[in-house]
This record gives sequence, structure tokens and C-alpha cells, in this order.
Amino acid sequence: MKTKITALALLFISTALFGQEGWKTLEQEEYAISYPKDWVSSDQKPQPSIQFLLLADEASQKEDLFRENINLNTEDLGGNDMDVEVYAKKSIDQISMQIPSAEIISNQNIKVDGQDAVAIVWSADFGNGMILKFKQIIITYNQKGYALTFSSSDAEYNQYIEVGDKILNSFKLAR
Repeated sequence: MKTKITALALLFISTALFGQEGWKTLEQEEYAISYPKDWVSSDQKPQPSIQFLLLADEASQKEDLFRENINLNTEDLGGNDMDVEVYAKKSIDQISMQIPSAEIISNQNIKVDGQDAVAIVWSADFGNGMILKFKQIIITYNQKGYALTFSSSDAEYNQYIEVGDKILNSFKLAR
């Protein structure tokens, strides 16, 4: 436990010294993530497995009526040390099964905080005239699956993906 606390303390000191000015950090026992000060952290949990919801400034919904956001979904892998690529395939299969209009745009191996991860970009028409686009970072660590998701309207995705990537890339696991 002391190791986790020390690692998180070092993370936050380095974030404060070298991080981006005007950013806040959401820290939990298992992870930390930084986001711009004009975004808000919400306790709203549309599903029980959602750990947090970060919402862009309310102005982000003026043009397209959609507020860009980032959430973290976690899943206990039941004692299984599942490979991240296997877990990512499982996630893609689930998206395709549950959302028939989903289109997988890209699927690539990356690193987040030194951890193997998979970045999946996909979009879907949810039947309300709005196409949403997502960038999902999939990580498996310590017998747990993490799906960190940036959500945007397709119309504003390119406008918000730069800040979305900075937030996603700030994600740190406590080790």
C-alpha cells in the first residue's frame, strides 16, 4: 500500500512540475487522470461499471447538442490475466453485436503509462440523426480490464480529439 501511495505522490508531484498549467487531476486508489480546468468531473454513472465521467465545457454542446466526454469503464476479469489484444477483440465484438451501425475505423497497439494498450476508434449512428465517434483505450492490468473512452459527435471530433488525446494519455495506473 505504501508503494502505491508513494507512486501516486510522485506522479502528482511530476504532474505539478511538468504538467499542463490549468489542469486538474482526478485521483483514485487504482488510477489517476488529468483534465483541463474547464472540464468537470461528474459523479453521474450511466452504468455501474463506469468509474468516472469527465465532461467538456458546456459550450461544447452549443453547435451539435452533444457534450464531449471521457469515461472509464472497468471489468473484473475473474482471476484471468487476459492479454490486452484478446480483451480488445472481445470489446470490438461486443460493440459490433450491441450496435449494428458501428464502424471500426482503426485498431492499433499503443502504450499508455508504459503499459501495453489498444486504441480503437469507431463511430455509430444511434438513430437520432447524430453520428457519434469514439476513441477507446483498452488496457488489462492486475486481472482487471479498463476501457477509457473519449466520446464526441462526429461533427466535432476533430475539434476535440487533441485535448481528448492529452486527457487519455495522462491516465496512470497505481503500481
